Amino acid sequence: MTTNVSSQKNALVSLQDILKTEIELHQTLWEQLQEEASGFGVLSGNELLRIQRVKDKIVEQVIRQEEKRISLVDQFPRLWPQQPSPFTLSVIIQLAPADQAKALQYCFDELQNILSEIRILAERNSLESSARLKSVEASMRFLTEGSGRQQATYSGSGELQHSGSKVSRTSV
Repeated sequence: MTTNVSSQKNALVSLQDILKTEIELHQTLWEQLQEEASGFGVLSGNELLRIQRVKDKIVEQVIRQEEKRISLVDQFPRLWPQQPSPFTLSVIIQLAPADQAKALQYCFDELQNILSEIRILAERNSLESSARLKSVEASMRFLTEGSGRQQATYSGSGELQHSGSKVSRTSV
C-alpha cells in the first residue's frame, strides 16, 4: 500500500511540474501577444514574422506538455482504482493530500487566468489584424482601380500628362 501512496504522490508532483511548465509557456505566449499588440503599425513585417515564429514554437511546446499531462492522467485510474473516471483536474485536486491539493489548485487557477487573458488579447489582436488587412485591401483596390482609368505620365520637361492634357508640375 505504501508503494501505491508513493506512486500517487509522485504522479501528483509530476502533474504539478507539468502544470507549472504550462503556466510558464502560456505567460511567454501572452508576452509575445503583448509585443504584437503594442507593435501594430510600428513593427516591420520581419518583426511580426519573428513574433509569429516564436508563438508557433511556444504552442508546439504547450502541445508536448499537454500530451505529457494526458499520458500521466491516463495512469490515474490505476493509482486510484476506487475513484471512478473521468479524472479531471478538479477530481484530482480532491484526491490529493492538502498540501498538494493547494499547490494543484493554485496551478489550476493560474492556468485559467492566463488562458483567459490570452483569449482576450488574441481576440483583440485578431480584430486589429483584420482591420489592417481590410485597410490594405482597400488601398490596393483603390490603386488598381485608379490605374485602369488614366495612366499619369510625365513629359520630358516634367509636366504631368493625362491623355492629351498637360499640367505643369509647378501649378500642381
